[in-house]
Amino acid sequence: MYAKNIFLVSALLMLLVCSCGKHRYLQVPKGSSIEQDTLYQKSLDEYKIQSNDILHVKVVTSKEEFADLFNATSIQQQVQNTSSAYFYVSGYPVGIDGNIEMPVIGKVFVAGYTVHEIQQIIHEKVSKIVYENQVFVRLVSFRINIAGEVKNPGEYNIFRDQATILQALSLAGDMNYYGDRKDIMIVRTTEEGAKTYTIDLTQRDALSSPVFYLQPNDWVYVQPLPRTIFRVTVSDMITYISAISSSLALIVAILSLTK
Repeated sequence: MYAKNIFLVSALLMLLVCSCGKHRYLQVPKGSSIEQDTLYQKSLDEYKIQSNDILHVKVVTSKEEFADLFNATSIQQQVQNTSSAYFYVSGYPVGIDGNIEMPVIGKVFVAGYTVHEIQQIIHEKVSKIVYENQVFVRLVSFRINIAGEVKNPGEYNIFRDQATILQALSLAGDMNYYGDRKDIMIVRTTEEGAKTYTIDLTQRDALSSPVFYLQPNDWVYVQPLPRTIFRVTVSDMITYISAISSSLALIVAILSLTK
């Protein structure tokens, strides 16, 4: 009788463990009318510089001594120091007033302009002093924060002009088992204040979402799957079943000895 009851309890526990919710991966629902070759237009809005951003500016002229007048450090030093910390220290921070302070040409108002527009503005100012010149501007403070159900949450620097949410998740080691691909929250700072968006990566129209392409200072939070408390991985399931089986076997052995 004891053995029968123990068997029933064991079966119920195993059923509970095995009845965990289905984990959803990136997919297109079956029966979707969307064709495989559907073209999605880029939803990328070119980022406009804000206060506290950091710009890297390099001026190149036909004569190196003239170029050194406009650059915070020499070209040789720039080549030798390429770490993110170097660019942070040697870059031009955008002040509360929206200006950066450059050698020779002084203050340049950059807030509200794109990197390409700022490049043209600085080129025009330098041209008043040195006719032949080239100006290169890069945003070196492209940082995003990734939190929630990912393997490696934290702050990440992006050394490129644009990045998608898929690339960002790759930097964080992708989602862990408990991450909900249908409910990812992005908090974005705008001129009006912070805006909150959600994106469902199991749907194809995520490619046309306004937050598929991230912007500097975006905060990405991966929500946990519903009923996470009942979800276990396959390896955890095997461990739990083994522990339950061993415990029940011990109980059966003790009851047999006490009869």
